[in-house]
Amino acid sequence: EVTMYQFQLIWSGFQFSQRKLEPEYTTPTMRDIYEFLSTLFVKAHLSSECSIVCLIYVERLMEKANVPLLDSTWRPILLCSMLLASKVWQDCASWNIEFSVVYPQFSLAALNQLERNYVTAVGWDMYISQSLYAKYYFALRSLNEKDDFRRKYNRMMLDGGGNEQPKEGRAVE
Repeated sequence: EVTMYQFQLIWSGFQFSQRKLEPEYTTPTMRDIYEFLSTLFVKAHLSSECSIVCLIYVERLMEKANVPLLDSTWRPILLCSMLLASKVWQDCASWNIEFSVVYPQFSLAALNQLERNYVTAVGWDMYISQSLYAKYYFALRSLNEKDDFRRKYNRMMLDGGGNEQPKEGRAVE
């Protein structure tokens, strides 16, 4: 955790004041999350399978430790989940310092502490069975196929993709 302070000094009168600055967090957009994770994937050379393992770990943390994803917590949770996914899943696992270099706002000491807190909160339950991995893999795949179907259908219905469409056609949501 980084604490920022704003200091005001006046030399002639030796007046000194201190005020704690609270960081302002905004709700992340899908673009914010995508950019955060894609930067990590590229710079840390992560495999695509790590994203599925990361999702499993995030949900496990939320279920076992009742840790919510908030504006202020989504980055450290995703970063640590991806770090642990890399360590568990990849043949050539990442080191904490590599993640700290990618995102220097997370010092090595802070990342080490975050990792300790994370694994303690989930009770050191880092095992992922083949069936659990497959369950998440196929669930994500079906979401992608459903989204692709929705996109194709809407294009056909709304862009005049053929004469066989009914005039009262609606977009699928």
